[in-house]
Amino acid sequence: LAQLSFPLGWYSSKPKHPEKIRQVKTIKPDWGTASLNSPISKTRADCIIATWLGHAGALVEFPSLSPSESSPETSKDNESIYCLFDPIFSERAGPTQYTGPSRLKKSPCEVPDLPGCHAVYISHNHYDHLDLATVKGVLRQFPGAKWFVPLGNKSWLLSTGIEAGNIMEMDWWESWEGQFAIPYSASKKEEGESELPTFTVSCVPAQHNSGRSVMDSGNTLWSGWVIERFVKEEQDTKKRRGAIYHSGDTGYRRTARSKEICPVFKEIGERFGGFDVSFIPIWRGGSLGFISAAGVRLLHHHVPSTFHVSPKDAIEIHKDVKSHSTIAVHFGTFVGSEDEALEAVTEL
Repeated sequence: LAQLSFPLGWYSSKPKHPEKIRQVKTIKPDWGTASLNSPISKTRADCIIATWLGHAGALVEFPSLSPSESSPETSKDNESIYCLFDPIFSERAGPTQYTGPSRLKKSPCEVPDLPGCHAVYISHNHYDHLDLATVKGVLRQFPGAKWFVPLGNKSWLLSTGIEAGNIMEMDWWESWEGQFAIPYSASKKEEGESELPTFTVSCVPAQHNSGRSVMDSGNTLWSGWVIERFVKEEQDTKKRRGAIYHSGDTGYRRTARSKEICPVFKEIGERFGGFDVSFIPIWRGGSLGFISAAGVRLLHHHVPSTFHVSPKDAIEIHKDVKSHSTIAVHFGTFVGSEDEALEAVTEL
């Protein structure tokens, strides 16, 4: 019964935010330029560059050449491979731009601002993760991008005009292996001077649900995604050089106060051996934002947590999947107030 009580409080009664907690702000992304120009000088061939785009959206830049293959002559060309996760640039997360939760924070950029997009990964079909206007915008800007979706979502993507050959519909634990060709590296490969990296994309389980109306709840699959980059090294041995995990939307426990946890995250960590960067949500969905907009605090410890994690549980997932670095997502965007935006960060 406690799980269904939805106890409410007032934000004025909560502890004040520590001084070290900064306001959640929207900053125009520079796609890693400032970090690359820092005292620890690096090139894009040395790094995986991850940029949070608000809510669950993220852009990850992989180098297409190994550091040994990169040179001043090749640096003038765009050698990067870009992976886009759960993008939404619209003002509202709903069936139209007049319905559904609205943004508290503006989008940091628009589709034309993206430096590239070779692949898009969708975790499930809720409106805040699969947005029609955003999908059409990405299709116009990057018509050759591949789209990776869990089972049951291919027909929806086909209806937007995406070519069937560019849609990879996958079940849990299913993997796709291939290459994302880019002009410079492709030409070098033909000359025998370079080898494109191979990517393995794996669809992994999550504890969530799906649906775009009351009539289709659970009809399509939901998932997380693992992206691994492999390069050929000496004696043609294939080495993993970069691994990303995006959990999508997920819960961690059966109930908020339950000690029983979802075992799949430890299995993901064991199967893939850890990740360089992970994206893990730290807050609930935006459909309850109207509560904090009224100045009322919903105590999430008592809210059913089957579908969304708390900040504390996000840390446990970080450890379970053996992530070296994790970027917190799914907070501060489709929320009802600045208080709610900061609540997740403060607790984390």
